[in-house]
Amino acid sequence: MAERIEFEADVFTPSGLTLLVDGTAQSHVDPVDPTRLFFEYVRRIGHVLDAMRPAREPISAVHLGGGALTLPRYVAATRPGSTQLVVDHDAEVMAIVLSRLPLPVGSGIEILVADAREVLLPLTERPPADVVVVDLYARLEAPAFVDEPSFMAGCLAILAPSGLVVVNVADAPGLARLRAQARALARADPRAVLLIAGDPAVLSGAEEGNAILIAAPGGLPAGLEERLLEAGPFPAAVLAGHRLDTVLWSAC
Repeated sequence: MAERIEFEADVFTPSGLTLLVDGTAQSHVDPVDPTRLFFEYVRRIGHVLDAMRPAREPISAVHLGGGALTLPRYVAATRPGSTQLVVDHDAEVMAIVLSRLPLPVGSGIEILVADAREVLLPLTERPPADVVVVDLYARLEAPAFVDEPSFMAGCLAILAPSGLVVVNVADAPGLARLRAQARALARADPRAVLLIAGDPAVLSGAEEGNAILIAAPGGLPAGLEERLLEAGPFPAAVLAGHRLDTVLWSAC
């Protein structure tokens, strides 16, 4: 059955749009001001991207999952000259997004319609990425393979030595999905530093919501934890080190 793909104007700004697929919000984008990140988890990922290098310095990024191309547009606007590859399996969504909201000329954003699992090995032949953003959802469900160490190992394999994997995790109370994906990253590279950021009620396991999971084989950028706590959206919590171990592993 064909998907119902539409854009809905938001009520907060004159130019913000929400991408809906079969009535479910998939992305929010402001084509007039692509630096405006509306969804809370997207803003937290934006803070990670901001911390990677000095302001305006280009980066290379791979985005597994495209939506309305919110984060690629953000990187292109905040770090001109960046090279980015977006991988999304849904050709219809990508075609409608690009028709309604074309990318700026010279954006440095390449679109590849493909299954994320199938491109990871070929991507090892390309220059390494500074960041891999994993945001793979069909409506509200993530594919089962994101819980697999082999998939996370593939994401880590395309990173530069100081690169980061950043995963959007939409979870129910109890943190089952977050635990599974953290375990997958830990098994893929036991030496990688892990950090999780989100709303305290979500990270406690009490409420459903989104968290971001970060894996840094070469160590986290300086000041990242402080940036995530201080820059919002609020309330904010960060789990790292022993606190992360206690919350994620003690109940496993």
